[in-house]
Amino acid sequence: MFPFAPKSILTIVTSFILLGVGQANAAVADVIPQLGDLERWTAFSLGRGDRPSLAFGYLFIDGDLGFAGAGNFLIGGHANVAGDVYVPSNGTVLAIDHAVLTGSIFDNQDALLDNYVNEALAASDYAFSLTPNRSNTSVKIGGHHNITITGAPGETVVLSLKNFILKGNSSFTLEGTATTTFIINVSNKFTLKGNSHIDLVGLQWNQVLFNVVGTGHRISLGGNSIFEGILMANNRSMRVKGDATISGEIIANRLRLNGSGRVLHPSIVSQ
Repeated sequence: MFPFAPKSILTIVTSFILLGVGQANAAVADVIPQLGDLERWTAFSLGRGDRPSLAFGYLFIDGDLGFAGAGNFLIGGHANVAGDVYVPSNGTVLAIDHAVLTGSIFDNQDALLDNYVNEALAASDYAFSLTPNRSNTSVKIGGHHNITITGAPGETVVLSLKNFILKGNSSFTLEGTATTTFIINVSNKFTLKGNSHIDLVGLQWNQVLFNVVGTGHRISLGGNSIFEGILMANNRSMRVKGDATISGEIIANRLRLNGSGRVLHPSIVSQ
């Protein structure tokens, strides 16, 4: 015999289902549906212009790469790509010196890549249209200083910044829960150098978007800096150098990756 009446059992089961739904992980794509499944890439280039994207040195890239537009990708030195590379019909992938590409090259992916370009453009526009709900207008810190911004469960924290510059041993910490998301719009400079780092507490990389808008200064991540999240700069070049580490995803018009850094695409863990 069951110790509960059938109606009681139904109530208990329903409660557990609702509890599970309430604890489901949030993601930037939930807030910005235009993002689609753009998060699938480790690195994505919109590829406007004639210059190719590059990966040189002892760089390690873990995951799939997409190169739209001009679609050219040059990998050299001892760079290692542990994933597949997608290029359009006019694109080429050239590996020289001791470069290693352990995945496959998928040619003639024009329609697929164009779709992701449209998602990137629409997602950036929508993110930039969101009304900020924090008072920060610029982040420029160095030394051993830290800025921490906390989001409540279920909250989308939106910042509108002119500059985002970390140097020295500075850190920028975002703290929240599995249901918190962060959208950080930047209109001018975005630079990480030295031993600076972005730390996520209670969050995973797909809950955080740094959206750098407009043309202008090249995005730069260098030294021993650490970035966690999605970094989008559709109209700019992005340079990763030195021993910088990215955990999440990078999206830019053109990518220039060199040095001994790592670009990683960690799995999303259910919480």
